[in-house]
Amino acid sequence: MFGTHVRAALISVGLATVLAGTLAAPSAQAAPSSAAAECGVRAHDGRLWCGNRGDAPTRLDPFHESPFNGLLKSTFSYFTCWSTGGLHGGGNTTWYRTVPDWISEGSEGYVPADWVFTPSWFDADPSRYGLRHC
Repeated sequence: MFGTHVRAALISVGLATVLAGTLAAPSAQAAPSSAAAECGVRAHDGRLWCGNRGDAPTRLDPFHESPFNGLLKSTFSYFTCWSTGGLHGGGNTTWYRTVPDWISEGSEGYVPADWVFTPSWFDADPSRYGLRHC
């Protein structure tokens, strides 16, 4: 009898944990407009901290033709610098360098600005807002 109650309690706790994760999941992937409000270069480390699309592939160089070298799985990340590269879906040539969550080659990779929830005025000149050029 005691074992049945313990097992039932454990199942209840496990189910509550799963449901809490499921119900909270939508807020983890913020909408671009709310994520952009949190974007900014932090003075203490000089990095751009911003929301981004999950499962973003990173590339060795800032061009779509460059080989993949990693995957940015998180949806809020830091970017160490920016570079001019190939034209992407955002209509500009700004790419941000970061350390991917999973990496196959190198230590950092580039993500096109249209995968990062930065406003277009920021992408036009990230150095103006404190992010260094790579």
